[in-house]
Amino acid sequence: MKRYTFGSGLLFSTLFVCLILPSLAIAGKVFTLSECLEMAQTRNPSVLASMERTAQAEWRKKSAYDNFLPRLNMDYGYTYLDNPTDINTGLAGIGDVSVSVQNNYMMGLYLDQPLFTGYRLIESYRLADLGLKEAVAGEELAMLEITYQTVSAYYNLLMAVKFQEVMAATVKQLESHYDDSYQFYKNEIIPLNDLLEAEVYLANARQDSRLDAGNTRKARTTLATLIKEPLSAEFSVEDTPNLTPLPVDLEFLLQKALTDRPELKQANYGVESSGKQVVLARSYYFPSVIMRAGHNRYGGDPMVDGTGLSDLQTPYETTVGVYAQWELFAWGQTGHNVNQAEAARRESQQHLIKVMDEIRMEVDDNYTSVQVSYSNIEAAQKAVEQAQENLRMNEVRYKNQIASSTDVIDAQTLLTSTRTKYYQAVYHYNIWLASLARSVGAASWEELVVEEAGRKQKHS
Repeated sequence: MKRYTFGSGLLFSTLFVCLILPSLAIAGKVFTLSECLEMAQTRNPSVLASMERTAQAEWRKKSAYDNFLPRLNMDYGYTYLDNPTDINTGLAGIGDVSVSVQNNYMMGLYLDQPLFTGYRLIESYRLADLGLKEAVAGEELAMLEITYQTVSAYYNLLMAVKFQEVMAATVKQLESHYDDSYQFYKNEIIPLNDLLEAEVYLANARQDSRLDAGNTRKARTTLATLIKEPLSAEFSVEDTPNLTPLPVDLEFLLQKALTDRPELKQANYGVESSGKQVVLARSYYFPSVIMRAGHNRYGGDPMVDGTGLSDLQTPYETTVGVYAQWELFAWGQTGHNVNQAEAARRESQQHLIKVMDEIRMEVDDNYTSVQVSYSNIEAAQKAVEQAQENLRMNEVRYKNQIASSTDVIDAQTLLTSTRTKYYQAVYHYNIWLASLARSVGAASWEELVVEEAGRKQKHS
């Protein structure tokens, strides 16, 4: 169990919590923060799903490239004519000539190579490439999000454990106070209402202790869900919060966020993609040109072997040609599609501006919260020291019947509240550090410190 030093006046309190109280640690595994992060980043379904989206984008890009390559196609057909046709030529030695037969089979093999599609193929490929980049940014975003959620759940669990310990210490103190009050009541030193008051506060503290135990269980379940451990698993986490100030200035954080945030990358890719959608819409103003090489076979039976044909039909033919297709009139549909694509591009540009504004606000808010949380640690530390001394004095005064039972209970309530606020300040500071790193697009606040130090050294 990590020990916190509140000052010389808190020596007794620290020894009481760390040595006298029975340990509230859960038997089983003890995970460090790095271990929890590794498990979450390799097991959590949100991260794994983002990886699969990246894999889909990779295959989509390969598929778009395949559109540049020639395609080999085959067709097979059958036509039945109920009235075959013969023509009498009237020529000696020739007689009747078969023009059509009842059973007509055809099989063709074609090789198609696109020559020009109004830039549809190249823009579709570039769109697929942007889709892959956006998916990679989405994977980065999923990793950042699960990192923040895991760090937050980790410190929320530690905070819940500390709250449980504080309440356990409160219960013990109130039990001791009740015992003293009971002895005073038996000796007719205090009235019954003072004893009842001590009993009520003790009962309430025991109830709060049970609630805190339930909150600890819920916090452990939340972390277990993120790191994909069984919900019934009994584990604890290493208590190593950071208590040092963050030596990074706001301007550096803003610049880094506007460079590294995955959401900003995605918004930029969206603007670029919307521009290519405009080109795609305009491509239908142009003709499509392909080159086709074909080989056709004909026959009067399913084997298409050239037998049973009319006298005028050859059993096979080979062709090579260039074909163009151009839509000349479609009621302005192409123009409407172009206008829609232009509007979508303008929308994506506004979305980019919105994302940039939100990032700036988020970084500024988190930076302020980090500074406030760190300041609260020192203030709460002093308050705990004063509350501890206040309780000690009231206990002495009560045993000498100078103070009332209410004075002792109020002093204990104040100490419980200030201890709780101290642990809130400590763990909220670490959670805000993780939130700040998330808002900047960094994996951790330590990464920010290292980068800022390198930047300052480079410019010094």
